[in-house]
Amino acid sequence: MVEPTTIAAAVGGLVVLAGLAALLRGNGDDKYDDPEAQAAHEAAQQRDPSDVAPVGSEHTTVVQELVDGGDTARVSIQGLYVFVEDIPSGVSVNDTIDIKITDHGPDGTSGRATFLGRQ
Repeated sequence: MVEPTTIAAAVGGLVVLAGLAALLRGNGDDKYDDPEAQAAHEAAQQRDPSDVAPVGSEHTTVVQELVDGGDTARVSIQGLYVFVEDIPSGVSVNDTIDIKITDHGPDGTSGRATFLGRQ
């Protein structure tokens, strides 16, 4: 029969190992392996989107991704993801488009825009 103290010691050891692994792994929110890139990512999440793309401002940018069946384009303005609605058919990834910022996401980490034209 296994002594209760042996079981308790084994469980305690596992708890310590799990805690150590969690410490070494970080907080789990790291998106990048590079500490500088991670710091830049975290700083970008804290900035006011109006500093990058104020409502009403117009920008020329490149389509990074088409979503919602191609009706919406995802672009990036200085690292701020902006979703451009009502993209006409024929616009593709890597096309250069003109947009106008209409608002910012509720969490302040994204924006929405309307399509103005293609370059």
